[in-house]
Amino acid sequence: MRTRIYFPVMAFLLSLSILFSGCSSLSGTDGAVPQETARPQETAQEDGKENASEPQVSQNQAPRDLSGLKLSILGDSISTFDGYIPTDYNIFYPGNGDISTVEKTWWWQVMDTTGMELNANASSSNTTVTGDSLDTTGSAPGCSTKRMIDLTPGDDGPAPDILIVFMGTNDFLRSVELGTFTEPSAQDEGIAENFCDAYELMIQKLNALYPNAEIYFCTLPETNAGDVDEYPESYPATNKNGNTIGDFNAEIATIASAYSYPVIDIHDCGITYETLGQYTSDGVHPNAEGAKLIAEYVINALLY
Repeated sequence: MRTRIYFPVMAFLLSLSILFSGCSSLSGTDGAVPQETARPQETAQEDGKENASEPQVSQNQAPRDLSGLKLSILGDSISTFDGYIPTDYNIFYPGNGDISTVEKTWWWQVMDTTGMELNANASSSNTTVTGDSLDTTGSAPGCSTKRMIDLTPGDDGPAPDILIVFMGTNDFLRSVELGTFTEPSAQDEGIAENFCDAYELMIQKLNALYPNAEIYFCTLPETNAGDVDEYPESYPATNKNGNTIGDFNAEIATIASAYSYPVIDIHDCGITYETLGQYTSDGVHPNAEGAKLIAEYVINALLY
């Protein structure tokens, strides 16, 4: 039986929130958020799809100073690197692809340019957003409390100042049911079977645990669906349910926008279906060139 998030789980979340309070301020993982009390975001668009657009930079706009702020990442294999994620997590880099040093990862380049410091990297290879939110293993889904707690270093580490969520590709590749988001509603703890419900649960829990953090949700770069695509040479790539990366990205943007969180449209960073061979090692995972494109896009979105 799945439990409602508003009652026993909410009590647990409130205790965690009290534990983390005082540790987070702009100076560097359960609760539903009513639409009218969602976090304010000056640049949020009314339409989620419009929100996921290329950042517009004024020629006279000075970049923000992010130096010294603590950055946490919630992601999958694209954001892993051995020695920088929890020891029970699944590793992709550097054993695969050509990102041989941590300095070549997209998130390290973001820190190097902005002056932010790594708070915690809760990225685990081969993981989805959907799944059992009560899973406590290193393969737990993005909606799990395990992954939320690991966004802080240690049991009593500081909360992040800036938190970037960048996952969902494995949900697409595994042909997870997409679902449909209509409006904010309380999500249950337990098995989240469709992507929209799991993504909303993840947002609700992040909102409750890290109310003082700037949280950014990223769309997914283009990918080659390979063995899950009936016509792998066609564009756009589709999974077994007939969904495209664009379908998943539209829901990511819509859900994040409904909670007044900003979206970084990494899908528009330059990794296209036609350039997968140039910017990825296998049609899915960015190589060093691809990681640089992602980093540059994220940096621009954070600074301006």
